[in-house]
Amino acid sequence: MDLSLTEEQLMIQETARRFADAELAPHAAELDLTKDYSRLAANCRKLAELGFMGLNIQGEYGGSEAGTVAFSLAITEVARRCASTAVTMSVTNMVAEVIQAMGTEAQKQQYLPELCSGAFTAGSFCLTESSAGSDPAAMRSRADAVEGGWRLSGTKQWITSAELAGVFVVWAVTDPEAPKGKASAVF
Repeated sequence: MDLSLTEEQLMIQETARRFADAELAPHAAELDLTKDYSRLAANCRKLAELGFMGLNIQGEYGGSEAGTVAFSLAITEVARRCASTAVTMSVTNMVAEVIQAMGTEAQKQQYLPELCSGAFTAGSFCLTESSAGSDPAAMRSRADAVEGGWRLSGTKQWITSAELAGVFVVWAVTDPEAPKGKASAVF
C-alpha cells in the first residue's frame, strides 16, 4: 500500500504553509489579544479564495473536492500559525459537510456556494448546552416541525464564529420520545 501524498495534497499543504507563514503568523497574537473579528474575517475570505473553506465539498456546490487528507494537511499548517483562524476554518468546513450530507438540495444550493466562496465569512455549529455539554443525547433544545419549517426552542452556548457566521447548523431534539432523544440538524 502506497501512503505517499499525491501531487494535489502536497500542493495544498505547501499553499497552506505559505499562506499561514505570510498572512497568519504576523497577526496571530494580535488577533488572540484583541479578538479583532475584522482580522479573522479577512483571514477567512483569503482562505475561501484558496478553496480552503470547502475542501471536502463537491465541485458543483463550489467546493474543492480535495478530500480529508488534504483537509488535514491544510488545517495543520493553518493551526501551526493561528489557532483562532484554524478553528473557524475547521468549523466552517464541518458546517458545509453537514449541510452536504444532510441538507435538502435547495439548502445545498443556497448555503454551500456561499460558504465555499467566502460570501458567508464562516459557518457556525450550535451543539453545546449548559446542561448537556456537547453530548447530543443529553440535549434539551427542541426542533418542532411547523408549516414551512421548524420552530426552535432552547438555548445553546459557545457558538464558534457566531459573530461572523452566515449560516448556523443547530442541533436539536426532534423526537423526545425516542431513546435518549433523536438529535437532528436544522439550518
